[in-house]
Amino acid sequence: MAQEVGNTLPDSLCEHLSGRDLSARMGEAILLTTTDAQGWPHPALLSYAELVAVDSSRLRLALYRTSRTSGNLRRSGKLTVCLIGPNMAYYIKAAVAAWQDPMEGFAHLARFEAQVESVLADRTREDLEPGACITGGIRFDPGRPIAEALRKWRGVMDGLRSET
Repeated sequence: MAQEVGNTLPDSLCEHLSGRDLSARMGEAILLTTTDAQGWPHPALLSYAELVAVDSSRLRLALYRTSRTSGNLRRSGKLTVCLIGPNMAYYIKAAVAAWQDPMEGFAHLARFEAQVESVLADRTREDLEPGACITGGIRFDPGRPIAEALRKWRGVMDGLRSET
């Protein structure tokens, strides 16, 4: 059952999204949802190199400029980030405040900045589901050598952290 934990990221979640340990997040995916023009939820998968917590109330995202997700963010200005992993499920609802299109240094990306509005933690109810727990999240293979993928990730992360 999801319960609201506040309108800022808890310290542990802020650290999880800091981008400081990208190699530890290699192969883990983040589920992002927007709403399309017809009102349908639109899911998208991101790597941990494409989203960073600037601080406990702001997120930055690097998305393909021409993607449906980017179009949905420009139109609606709302998103939900789903972080699912071993013994962890968080839903972050945020409003997009600004974007940079194209993202400086990455002609194929747009950089979005979002203000956290609500953070929910989803936990099993021990009285109804004793012993149940989340054992993993969505995983992927980067399709290239890890060192090469990390170099690219670090470049994107540097662009997300930049104040320009």
